[in-house]
Amino acid sequence: MSSSVCITGSIGKSITDPLIGGMSIAGVGAGISELTALAATSELAPTAKRGKYVAVLIFTIIPFCPSVLWGQLIASHAGWRWCGLLCGLWIAIGFFMTLFFYFPPPRVNSMGLTRREIIAQIDFVGGFLSISGMILFMAGMQWGGYQARFPSHPW
Repeated sequence: MSSSVCITGSIGKSITDPLIGGMSIAGVGAGISELTALAATSELAPTAKRGKYVAVLIFTIIPFCPSVLWGQLIASHAGWRWCGLLCGLWIAIGFFMTLFFYFPPPRVNSMGLTRREIIAQIDFVGGFLSISGMILFMAGMQWGGYQARFPSHPW
């Protein structure tokens, strides 16, 4: 889904809404892909070498740290549409590799349980509180320090 949203945002008429919205949803997809890669590496690596395997996987993020720089370079030389198209292609490659090559073993703690029993074990309230707390924290970090005018203020 993130791949299609990325590509759809790239073929819009302007850069404003479609690309920004598309890249936000693509960020969710990229986060899910990263967590899936960490889980797959932890399951497939031998227990004694699991730390090294996960460390190598985390170091593969380093080329993407200056992503704003890469985005500006791509946009200035090839056009802003290529940013979304390349991200969509990258997400699609990861999705199809996971789909065709990753077959996780069954979880020991969910063997013999029905889907309803498994879903009953999920902590939805804790998940909601965790996600909303992170969103509020990150919004505060983003908006902190800006001076906003309040028209109803008496001074």
